[in-house]
Amino acid sequence: MDYNSPFIKLLETIANMIIVSLLWLLFSMPVITVVASCSALYHTVNKIIFGPGRGNGVFKDFFESYKQNLVPGIKLTLLFAILAFFIFEGLWTGYQFYKVSILGMLYFGLGIIITLVVGTMVINVAPVLSRFEAPISSIIRMSIYFAMKHPLRSIFNVLLLIAMFWAVEMLPLALVIVPALYTDLIRAPLEKDMLQIIKDNNLVSLVAEEPETQPAEETAAASPYDLNEKMSKQRKKGK
Repeated sequence: MDYNSPFIKLLETIANMIIVSLLWLLFSMPVITVVASCSALYHTVNKIIFGPGRGNGVFKDFFESYKQNLVPGIKLTLLFAILAFFIFEGLWTGYQFYKVSILGMLYFGLGIIITLVVGTMVINVAPVLSRFEAPISSIIRMSIYFAMKHPLRSIFNVLLLIAMFWAVEMLPLALVIVPALYTDLIRAPLEKDMLQIIKDNNLVSLVAEEPETQPAEETAAASPYDLNEKMSKQRKKGK
């Protein structure tokens, strides 16, 4: 049997997607670890399954990324849970009054817009966290920047996520591959944007095929965020 044949490689890719999706599900069960688990999912799909580490096992990289992002991931999860509570309360209030008056309708419409805007930011948080070591505030600002840079793409990604939820609801077994599939569908353009930020700000790249370098001396390049010490996650580079 030719283990390098396209068919065998396809089976290997599908198997790794199933494994990493199950790992994501398992490590998301505590709920407060969802962001850390999503970050590990993005890192593993981008680096091991479809990236420079293709062909390697997914377990080690997933665990390492999860462990490294656990603390900031928990903080972000709790922050988003609080934000979701207030958004839900606002939407529920607007829903109760949107048929009563024009103001109620406007209030409800504004709530939907805010939900959509927040959603476009939230889906970028895990990829950004997997790529950069920075304060929580900077991770959020970077996520907003990437969301606003391509608003139509961001909205499409949110709608795609909703479609994935619908697919899982219709066919629960799809959960064994949908997380990795969704990550792969959104990662390429987002990865391009993050690599451009790394290049423009002289950050250490995480791409394994690129030569390892020390962070260059800071330049006056314009930046949409404040990374403080401006350092991408060197610890995750090609390990």
